Amino acid sequence: MFKACTDCHQRQYDKLKAKCTAMSHEERLALAKRTNAAAMGMIVAGFGCFGGLVGGLWHQMGAGALGAGFGGACGLWFGSCGVFEEAKLILQFDKELTATAAEENEEAV
Repeated sequence: MFKACTDCHQRQYDKLKAKCTAMSHEERLALAKRTNAAAMGMIVAGFGCFGGLVGGLWHQMGAGALGAGFGGACGLWFGSCGVFEEAKLILQFDKELTATAAEENEEAV
């Protein structure tokens, strides 16, 4: 289960859970897919940033351009981890909400 480090993380978690609760199963799956695609886009943008910086600075800096490229791209690469985690949480909420909906349907019958 998710354990928040700070109040801010707990508020973000609660906000995402409320958002997912208001959605249907298909909408939650579409949101998770879109969020996962956004994280993959950040990784690809990081590679483009890395390549552009290294290629552009190689003639002035030499091998030091590798460090500049990594420094510029690591924000995108490591930032995507949070977006992947959000997609994982959306799928977790979907699983929980689908299970509770199935239990309610069984009780109604």
